[in-house]
Amino acid sequence: GGICRIVCRQIENAICASQAKQNGKGSPVHETRKHLKKARAALRLVRGEVERDLWKNEDRCLGKVGQMISQVRDAEVRLQTVRQLREFARGRTKGFQQTEEFLAFELDSFLAAFSEWPMEAEERLSRTVDRIRSWPWAAVRSRRLRRNVQRTYKHGRDILSDVTRKPTTRKLHSFRKRAKELSYQIRLLRPLAPDVFEELNDELKMIGDCLGQVHDLAFVAQRLSAIGPATREGDRVLHLLIESRQRELERTAIALGQRFYAERPRQFARRISRYFSEWETAKTRCASPAERAVTSLN
Repeated sequence: GGICRIVCRQIENAICASQAKQNGKGSPVHETRKHLKKARAALRLVRGEVERDLWKNEDRCLGKVGQMISQVRDAEVRLQTVRQLREFARGRTKGFQQTEEFLAFELDSFLAAFSEWPMEAEERLSRTVDRIRSWPWAAVRSRRLRRNVQRTYKHGRDILSDVTRKPTTRKLHSFRKRAKELSYQIRLLRPLAPDVFEELNDELKMIGDCLGQVHDLAFVAQRLSAIGPATREGDRVLHLLIESRQRELERTAIALGQRFYAERPRQFARRISRYFSEWETAKTRCASPAERAVTSLN
């Protein structure tokens, strides 16, 4: 079905991204992981439609490829984040250069150590996409899609409730993953109600962007702490910038999340159900008499 084509296309896009050269326009590691996340989000829309063990195995395989290159991506993020912090330093960048040089050297070391990852990723993902294509696919029922979107929404809402009580880096990262997963799924369902789903996706993107920056800043802070205490003036300025920016972004993300996840999961699912019904009604009206006759027999 359509979901199968989307999952396979995203895996194929991940394979293409893994083979791309590092050219400064986009990290092959980042692009590969991005397509894998989209593939997994689409795959989770058909949870329950395919045999459980088959589904779990392929979801796990996609996750393992992403984990295989996570250290390289972490090193990329740390270097990019320190460079971006210059915008908030307002000229107080003395001492940043040494940190940047260290993180750049660390990234180069990871890229050298994991230089064979594109070949391994291609091999694993090619096998995965072949297995998924061989699944006994059938038309995915709209009821199943609604339930799985509701599941993703509820998971994100539950984590947000926990984050609001006591925010931690781990919880905020979990919330970000669920928000991004829901965003990918909503983009797939966009034809049901383009204007509404576009707005929902924009709100989720804002939440994801804030949480992404929080996660990146926490990564840098953690790595700098491992290097040693902030003894130079530049180091102290960097630590203060990271801390203040983190708190600001956390507050914004939580406020945006509370607004987006204000509905109860069942209310959200009923709204999605209404869009499905309206879309199916419109589709039937646009069909030819012969097509409507066939539909009524099924």
